[in-house]
Amino acid sequence: MGFSFQHISADEHGVRPIARARAQRHLHHNVAILFTMAFPIFLLAEVASAGALSSVAPMVWVSYLVLTVWALVLTRRRRPDALALTLGAIGNFTALSVLEAISGREITALDFTAVFGLVMILSVLVGVLATERNYVWAVVTASFVAGWSLFMGYLHGDGIETTAIRGVIALVGVVFATVLLSKLLDLLGRAIALYNRSSRLHNAIARCSEALLVETDASAIDEAISSLLEATQADYAYVDRTVEIDGRLCWEIIAEAARGGFDSGSWMTGRYSDIPTLYDKLIAGEAFVIRTEELEGGERDLYEKDGIRSEAAVPIMIDGDLKGSIGFIHYIEEREWGHDEIQTLWRASDMIAAYWRQQRYAESLKAASEAKDRLLAAVSHEIRTPLAAIVGLSEEIASGAGGLSEDELKELNHIIAVQSRELAELVEDLLVASRADAGSLAVSREAVDLAQQIDRVLEGVSEAMPSEKRILVKGGGIQAWGDPLRVRQVVRNLITNAVKYGGEEIVVSVETSGTVAQVRVADNGDGIPSEESDLIFERYYRGSRSSARVGSMGIGLSLARQLAELMGGSVDYLPGSGWHSFVLSLPVADSQPSPSDDGLSRTVAAG
Repeated sequence: MGFSFQHISADEHGVRPIARARAQRHLHHNVAILFTMAFPIFLLAEVASAGALSSVAPMVWVSYLVLTVWALVLTRRRRPDALALTLGAIGNFTALSVLEAISGREITALDFTAVFGLVMILSVLVGVLATERNYVWAVVTASFVAGWSLFMGYLHGDGIETTAIRGVIALVGVVFATVLLSKLLDLLGRAIALYNRSSRLHNAIARCSEALLVETDASAIDEAISSLLEATQADYAYVDRTVEIDGRLCWEIIAEAARGGFDSGSWMTGRYSDIPTLYDKLIAGEAFVIRTEELEGGERDLYEKDGIRSEAAVPIMIDGDLKGSIGFIHYIEEREWGHDEIQTLWRASDMIAAYWRQQRYAESLKAASEAKDRLLAAVSHEIRTPLAAIVGLSEEIASGAGGLSEDELKELNHIIAVQSRELAELVEDLLVASRADAGSLAVSREAVDLAQQIDRVLEGVSEAMPSEKRILVKGGGIQAWGDPLRVRQVVRNLITNAVKYGGEEIVVSVETSGTVAQVRVADNGDGIPSEESDLIFERYYRGSRSSARVGSMGIGLSLARQLAELMGGSVDYLPGSGWHSFVLSLPVADSQPSPSDDGLSRTVAAG
């Protein structure tokens, strides 16, 4: 596809001519000021040469006076035009010299040599002052000066060789000097254009940075993109963000700025699949510059539909991922984009990426703070309940009030033991979660009989969580690689989750799938809402099913998945029709034990 990834000329359309015109206005004004001072000096020189003003030829002092007033008037104008004044000065000096040669008497104090040099200077100035076709003016004035010098040579009776040399010097000298000074003026205009544009872009970047640092809402990027547009010749500027719509990767414009009469049209959102070449550049982290006429197929149709002639954009990357892009669009003409404009886009891209990253961190901190508050509330409740039972029953036993019987003491001690175990498991979960987050939790790797670990867990669950629910256990004789303690901790969290929030029937099954051993905890409850199926594994998240239970910390499922991953496995939620399951998957151990109860089912009371 014929894209033009251009290395851009510094001579932007419209910028350099404006800068050159501005430089010429200054030149015209300065020439007028110079003439205002020069013509009176020439008149004083004439008076000094003649001895008195009355001795100066009237046509001389009148012409100087007219030129002085003319120059003074030009200095008062906002847009002076000194070209006609310069031509008038050339006409005045050449006319006086011709009259003096023809009449044979001295009219002006300036001899022919002085007038020749002065006329050449003024002729060069004509070519420089000309706004358009300055080279044509240079040739015309050079030809005039050459013709005038030849005529004056004839009048003065100079030799042919001297006269011809003078004419050639006039012709070549004026043209050469005019071209040279015009080139210098062009360079001056370009330097002014580059300086002005660079200043505008730097100011725009500063305003963009200030907006992103000060503002915290969506208006920050709007202000930033408006600042960038003001500093360029673009018709439209935008920031889009990468989003997923109906399972497809798309872009969506979230901030825009436009000059009068231009807008984003139908381009507020779109699919990257419709612009694959541009997407390839963005995903590679590269800038792109295109002209619509060089596009083909559907991509060109999209651009032409919206009236886009050329576009420049750069990606916004965060941690190597494409999160959006920022760009300029031109509707009027197919133009080249300056290197400094592309660099400005890159700087803005980096700042917006940092702004988004900062927002993400702020949201994470806010979520962590809220989770901490929820955790403290849940932990305080969870700890208070067993502690209250332990302390209260212990005090009852210690006081010996009421003469407790042996059976009653035995029952109270059993309750204390159960509550102590629940408290220990709670503290263990918190400690393990903290160590896992810190990266200091070590897990062993050995062959674990999953059915045996389930039985050990169920013994504790039956005592710690009295319930009318019954748990059916299926399968056995399957070993997996893992840490026995952590396997029990995962299974305990899955089973207690089902006892607390699941249906009346719970089935714990052990099975294999290829090289994976699985412990499936299923119940016939309402299941997890689809919008929460991923959130339930986040630390301290409490689902809608547990919102009414103050004591739910929202740590069990998160910790179960974290421990499973540390053992090389996983924990997943699988919704179903009537039955919903949490599945612990671990690698099958290489050696299987002799099956003793494969295929057996057993029922365990939850309490």
